[in-house]
Amino acid sequence: MEKSPSPDIVVTGYSARYAAEVRKLLVREGGFVDDPADRGGTTSFGISLRFLKAEGAFDEDGDGIADFDLDMDGDIDGQDIRKLTRGDAVYLYHRCFWQTVRAEDFARPLGEAMFDQAVNGGLGAARKLLQQALNACLEGMRRNDRLTVDGQIGAATMAAYQVVLTYPAFGMPVLISAYRKAAADRYRAIVARYPSQKRFLTGWLNRARGLGAS
Repeated sequence: MEKSPSPDIVVTGYSARYAAEVRKLLVREGGFVDDPADRGGTTSFGISLRFLKAEGAFDEDGDGIADFDLDMDGDIDGQDIRKLTRGDAVYLYHRCFWQTVRAEDFARPLGEAMFDQAVNGGLGAARKLLQQALNACLEGMRRNDRLTVDGQIGAATMAAYQVVLTYPAFGMPVLISAYRKAAADRYRAIVARYPSQKRFLTGWLNRARGLGAS
């Protein structure tokens, strides 16, 4: 009798840059949290239930069960968040944020800052913050061209990025400072819209100030 072929073993490799940054991110995000005030719901390693329901339903191994239905009961719920491992979180952060926001297309520490804000506020928010930061720099250069803040990182955004990086007296130090300010402004806007989130503001502003820090 012929033996069934063994299933393929897929090994996911991470760059040294990602490995270093995700370690710091996991420290910031902490472990299991079930805070009623958190709009994302139950969270573990920074992975919220809302996110896991939306992004964890893929079936990459083809066994007919969503890969992050970890208790295999047919749905993704709080019990699956409780079963989430550190390795699961590292995988999800790489697949859904680091790669998707194209962190390694941007020089340090901007790529790291964008990754952090993608995790904390969503991919669209991280990209819009970049465009806002670039616009602030372009204004400081007294240039008339401005980017549309739409979260679409296309040719115009990348061209502006290169201009800022190479412009005398600007470069990455000014750009990362502008990105941090844009992030802080976003957090303040969240609290203005949702006053129940005010108790998180101090921590959020500390996070904004530390974006891209070693």
